[in-house]
Amino acid sequence: MNTNKKSLFVMPDGKKLTFTFFLVASLFLIWGFCNGMIDTMDKHFQDQLHLTKAQSAWVQFAHYMGYALMALPAGLLTRRIGYKGGIIFGLMLVALGGFWFMPATHISQFWAFLMGVCLIAMGLTVLETVANPYTTVLGPKEYGPTRINLAQSFNGIGWIFGPIVGAAYFYSEGGVEVAHGQLYIPYVGVGIVVLLIATLFYFAPVPDIKVEDDYHTDDNMPGAPVAKERNRPLILAMMFLNVAAVGLSVYLILNTILPSVVNETTLQNVQKLLPYVIGAAVLLTLPTLSSVAKKVTMHSIWAHPHFSAATLAQFVYVAAQAGIFSFFINSMTVDKNNGYSMVPALPASWDSGLVKKWAWIETRTALLPGDIKDLPALADRLKNKSDAVSAFLSSQLSTNTLSLLGQYQSATSDIRPLQSALMQDLNRIIRQELNKSDKKPALYDAQRFNGVSLSEKTSQLVSENPTKDNARLRLNRLLLQDAFPQALAFDDSIKAISDKGAGNLSSIAFVFFLLGRLSGAALLKKRPAHKILGLYGLVNVGVCAMIIAKLGWISVGCVFLSYFFMSIMFPTIFALGIFGLGSQSKKKASAFIVMSITGGALMPKFMGHLGDVYNMSAAFWMPLVCFIFIALYGFFWSKLSQSEGVLGMESSGSH
Repeated sequence: MNTNKKSLFVMPDGKKLTFTFFLVASLFLIWGFCNGMIDTMDKHFQDQLHLTKAQSAWVQFAHYMGYALMALPAGLLTRRIGYKGGIIFGLMLVALGGFWFMPATHISQFWAFLMGVCLIAMGLTVLETVANPYTTVLGPKEYGPTRINLAQSFNGIGWIFGPIVGAAYFYSEGGVEVAHGQLYIPYVGVGIVVLLIATLFYFAPVPDIKVEDDYHTDDNMPGAPVAKERNRPLILAMMFLNVAAVGLSVYLILNTILPSVVNETTLQNVQKLLPYVIGAAVLLTLPTLSSVAKKVTMHSIWAHPHFSAATLAQFVYVAAQAGIFSFFINSMTVDKNNGYSMVPALPASWDSGLVKKWAWIETRTALLPGDIKDLPALADRLKNKSDAVSAFLSSQLSTNTLSLLGQYQSATSDIRPLQSALMQDLNRIIRQELNKSDKKPALYDAQRFNGVSLSEKTSQLVSENPTKDNARLRLNRLLLQDAFPQALAFDDSIKAISDKGAGNLSSIAFVFFLLGRLSGAALLKKRPAHKILGLYGLVNVGVCAMIIAKLGWISVGCVFLSYFFMSIMFPTIFALGIFGLGSQSKKKASAFIVMSITGGALMPKFMGHLGDVYNMSAAFWMPLVCFIFIALYGFFWSKLSQSEGVLGMESSGSH
């Protein structure tokens, strides 16, 4: 019998913790499910409240700011009341947030939903601060990353079902109004389930476990050795980069808040100065950081660059993950403002059978720049308001578009600014009647279209008076085509993925995520974790580059592949960051690593901004840069930790 063979869940004293591990793993399923619903919520608010992609990223901002607010208190709480008490407290917070969605739906204001999102996130913060490090100590030390990746596989299962439930309630066939009224239902269900799980934990055995303290970070004896001389430059560099990350966070937060509290002139002046002010403030911390780096002892977690670098790696990883997850539906659907779609046009033959029954595909109704076939003729009619339809459209145009229209001269003007502005305004006009609470006028009015020769197809739709969103949009596009037959083209046989279809497709993307976690957990038993992390990071750099390149279906497939290769990153960075620290130091370090999840609050807004200004393919520049940093952390981890590697039976963990 091979006595060297070790089980994943058996302690050195022979105690089996299999039941405890899988009970804790159920928490990963809960927060995966909640996060999966969050990622489908962004698109709902874009449609319901007419938000841009950057504005809808407030959902992610509220979610991840919950992590920022609760991470350090969660670490302190866990050190005081232990793993079990921390888990129960976290579950109660999640329940509170879930039940809050009932009054939030009646209030029906964006801030009320954001408050519920933030409350749930604060509860999840406590659970993550406790559960992530706890899984690494429930068995042999060398299998810590394997266990945390296995537990995170449950997170992947939750992420598969979260979007399915979210799509069912957030994208009702009855339209955005109906969907908005039932948004609270899945969250109340979550509240009930987590209360039951909290009861189970109360009666279950969840022991606090003492682990080896390789770096002596829990040793509080006086006279601790100062950090090794060769470590000091690394310590200083990592501390400075963390301060720089805080500076970036402040910059992004101010850029988010300022537009709503200052006028346009002041905003422009502040935005010019802000980068220099924050950059100077960050640089001014260098003398203080240099002094601290010289005095820091080996007892401090900050004396170990593999930990401080992990906080940065986790910051950029969660930024990339939150961005890709949040804008998955936008990546799969047609941009309602400019008609851009990463997914190639779908043939009408696809809209049949179960796909049609489930409403996964819809008519592609948003105007593209090329759909304006005769800009001079269209501009002339809108300028002169020569008929009732032209007069109505002109009255609905934005101030900027009217200004461009007034300056336009067909013989000498550059057509692109006006073409782009008209396209966006027309896309807004055909959609504005969908949200009844806005009380915007509908495009069709019998008297307005009295002089327009309607096609047979248009006349039939008018008589049907469709109430479903896509059917109404199809009618409006046909009406525009009939009113401007030479200027505005429309082919209603071209199909696209619907929001509901994309919401369900995101569950398939999370199958890739789950497969990546499961295969990654097996791979990490045989190969050093830091090398696998570096390799996966490098592959995802290439994957994002192919998305940016607009390669049609290849780019679409790469979005799904990015899920597979990012799957192991969060748990692996976590395990590498707390490697070798003592029991109490693991709890403290975990709080900081969880707090670095705030990257997910800030960077998706930048990705959304890229999507608004350019397109969703170009928006993948943000995660590409993030994956470069993650790859570097993986490849240089052994130098940062002064360890040969974590994992694999032959890996050395000595120092």
